[in-house]
Amino acid sequence: MNKEIIKLDEKDKKIVRELFINSRQSFSKIGKKVGLPKNVVAYRVKKIIDNELITLFCTIFDKERLGYLNCKILLKFHHFNEKLEKKILDFLKKTKKIHWVATLEGNYDFCIIFLARNIEEMYGAYNRIIYHFNNFILDKELAIQVKGYHFPYNFLYNRLEKQVSFKKREKNPKKPDKTDIKIINLMKQNSRISMLELMEKLELSPQVIRNRIKKMEKDVMIMGYKIRFDYSLIGLNYFYNFLNLTNVDKEKEQEVISFIASFPSTIKIVKEIGKWDLEFECVFPSHFELHDFLKQLKNKFPKNIQKIESSLICKIHDINTVKY
Repeated sequence: MNKEIIKLDEKDKKIVRELFINSRQSFSKIGKKVGLPKNVVAYRVKKIIDNELITLFCTIFDKERLGYLNCKILLKFHHFNEKLEKKILDFLKKTKKIHWVATLEGNYDFCIIFLARNIEEMYGAYNRIIYHFNNFILDKELAIQVKGYHFPYNFLYNRLEKQVSFKKREKNPKKPDKTDIKIINLMKQNSRISMLELMEKLELSPQVIRNRIKKMEKDVMIMGYKIRFDYSLIGLNYFYNFLNLTNVDKEKEQEVISFIASFPSTIKIVKEIGKWDLEFECVFPSHFELHDFLKQLKNKFPKNIQKIESSLICKIHDINTVKY
């Protein structure tokens, strides 16, 4: 069954973009930026949520500071179907430290991002998943994500604006204490959690909580506040692309990244250690526009793009079993 396409007007687009840049900012602050009263912004955001366009308000933390590696498994199965998908999802819901899960279509069927404190823990978590579904697996890839570049929903306007860069942390930064960790666990899947709810669950004064959040922002323990958006509801397909590079140095790699970033359709670019050198996420109305984009990329860097593969992100599942 095809989803009904939702039309966003210019004000809605501006609100969505502001929420992507900082999903914790107040409706009054958003209103000043988009030229609407606070109550109108609140009404529009509620309507966007009710239409399931925004499915999550999330807080981005420095996982490395929290002592974790960002690890990813890509899986291709012999005969992938709804029964196997349900079996995998049920298993992952009971598995610790699962951060992000998506069903794909294309060169991979499934993507699982999980957290591990070290290589040994990563290997153990990887094996538990692989051993459990080994009879079904045709191909598998394991990677560690190193760096990410985020872009502020330029596709909404078909124009370019600067990337949303997260600040670099200082050398030898202070580690979060137990109270900070409690705040992190409350905010990770709800960046718009109210001060009242934080007060009730933490049994702390609003000033103490506010100061701790500001301190974590200043120390870049909190890297930003984002949203998760269902692109299919505005008629766009969400693609995951994988690149192998050759004959590149740091400067040439940055050229490739800058070229990918120059397209309004680009949402995120990730550097990683594994089979693939770069990954990037983008949105297009169909595979035809994606094909044209990848053709331009290969023509621009004929001596550097060794291989490109793509998958459609069909569904991001509401699974996050991480507790810091």
